[in-house]
Amino acid sequence: MPKVTVLMAVHNGEPYLPRAIDSILGQRFREFEFLIIDDASSDNSPAIVSSYLDERVRIIRNRKQLGLSRSLNKGIEMAKGEYIARMDHDDISLPDRLQRQSSFLDTHEDIDVVGSWAQTLELKPKTWRYPTSDEDIRSEFVFNSSLVHSSVMLRKATFDKHQLRYDEIVTRAQDYELWTRAAPQVRFANLGSVMVQYRVHSLQVGNVFGKEQQSVAERVRLREIERLGIKATVGELKLHHQVSRWILPQGRADLENLERWLLRLRAANQSSSAFPRPAFERALERRWWAACRANAGLGLKAWRIYANSRIAKATNRAVLDKLQFWLKTLLRELGWRRS
Repeated sequence: MPKVTVLMAVHNGEPYLPRAIDSILGQRFREFEFLIIDDASSDNSPAIVSSYLDERVRIIRNRKQLGLSRSLNKGIEMAKGEYIARMDHDDISLPDRLQRQSSFLDTHEDIDVVGSWAQTLELKPKTWRYPTSDEDIRSEFVFNSSLVHSSVMLRKATFDKHQLRYDEIVTRAQDYELWTRAAPQVRFANLGSVMVQYRVHSLQVGNVFGKEQQSVAERVRLREIERLGIKATVGELKLHHQVSRWILPQGRADLENLERWLLRLRAANQSSSAFPRPAFERALERRWWAACRANAGLGLKAWRIYANSRIAKATNRAVLDKLQFWLKTLLRELGWRRS
């Protein structure tokens, strides 16, 4: 039996499919099966998949298009591996990925899902550095998923034991929905290094189905907020969805609105213990820090707004970070005075 099942579902993935497949077959770790589910593709994807004669490749063809959630559930049921590694047809796994993640799960029996950092495939690559600990990952769920879907490897026995599968009604952001629903039974981690290269292109789900994906994410966030015992106003929800997508407020009044909302979340969590308290406060501070830095144009006011907040005082932001922010706002302040 293979140690790992690499699970990929593809529908019309011809432009990027060969590099994705090659990145898996070129892994240094060899004890895996590569389960590829062709979801009724109408392009050259079936021929591309069939051209690989490697004995580790197992191909399943859907007669009609089932969608990603149903295809992945089908793959989980058919997987022979102890661990299941997700892979998307347009991404690239670095050569050490399967070795690093399977070894991690072998030595961390308390962890059920391990992801990694990712680097975008574009002219100016960005590295997505997500939290690595379980408490920090689950605390971010009130804003968004901090697991790159195509980077995760999961422990199949845990998902079978608790009957955890993708919600087949949810056709977008299905990973975020699953992780938040699985959180009571599952523990998470991220490797603090890049294991996946994430392709950014016009045909990816987030671009083609952006509004639908955003709508699903908003419903999941609302569910997480309600776990805190909060009934948010329309304005609070709008603000929350914006900062979750790193659309940050501009101006002192908007910053004050954000501070009130984050403090409300903090107080609710102190009462409900829905999220691990120190980690949740770090998650709130990350948004608050980003928002205040985005308003450095206010000069020292931006620094004072940040530094005097209970959100900032509850966490231990690095001294060097704070010094650099203070200097930036000071220079803006002096620049205003000179003008």
